[in-house]
Amino acid sequence: MKSLSAASEPAPLGQWIPVVLWGALIFTLSTSTFSAVNTAQIIDPIVRWIVPGIAAAAVDVCHMLVRKGAHFTEYGVLFWLLVRGPMARRPYLALLLCVLYALSDEGHQAFVPGRTASLYDVALDSTGALFSHFLTTAIAEIA
Repeated sequence: MKSLSAASEPAPLGQWIPVVLWGALIFTLSTSTFSAVNTAQIIDPIVRWIVPGIAAAAVDVCHMLVRKGAHFTEYGVLFWLLVRGPMARRPYLALLLCVLYALSDEGHQAFVPGRTASLYDVALDSTGALFSHFLTTAIAEIA
């Protein structure tokens, strides 16, 4: 069993590298390059290829689901990187950091042309992080 002082020691700097890189990816995905208009040029043709003859409204729904699924997944991975690295044994702090980063990311989008800030997206991001917490906890109990 580790002593109390060992549990409160800061994580080695190297453990933050994957977290910082993933955060940079999330930030990049929040630029105008990845606006809905631009991602439609990639996602919509793929959807039309997978489902020939699909209605335009259904393509729009699929596009939205892919984009919102990305929010959920990005923050699920961010949480996982935090609790597997620098915030091991501090899941609630990791969850708080994910929520704060989601808020700052949406704040960033308020100033990006072609993007909008959304508290709904913050909730979706936070839900992804929370789901990741539940999943990592369940896996730890099984193992």
